[in-house]
Amino acid sequence: MATSEPHKAVALVVDDEAGVRMCTADVLLDMGYEVVEADSAEDALRELERGLVPSLLITDHLMPGMSGSDLAREVRGRHPQAAVIVVSGYTDVQLEPGLVLLGKPFRLKELRDCVEAATARG
Repeated sequence: MATSEPHKAVALVVDDEAGVRMCTADVLLDMGYEVVEADSAEDALRELERGLVPSLLITDHLMPGMSGSDLAREVRGRHPQAAVIVVSGYTDVQLEPGLVLLGKPFRLKELRDCVEAATARG
């Protein structure tokens, strides 16, 4: 009897800073996620158009073009089950209910804790 690998949850990581994006992706890989990276909200939307169904979105708030909050709204409109974390250096960012704010700079443990809290809400 053949065994198949369990289905991994998919995380979409969006940040225009490559270093932040890669560190975030590494943590998620360690947590067992399949990770898709995008360097802009527009890039992330193209991934969705190609059929990506993320169970978790982690997006920077301030990026050239579309903001992370606008991207979060778009992703939640298409995939309401997705947990969403918006990362920002500004603590006064107003988010829609159900979205989680992670302040920059953050430690890797804070990211892990935030991911666990955001996914537990779903």
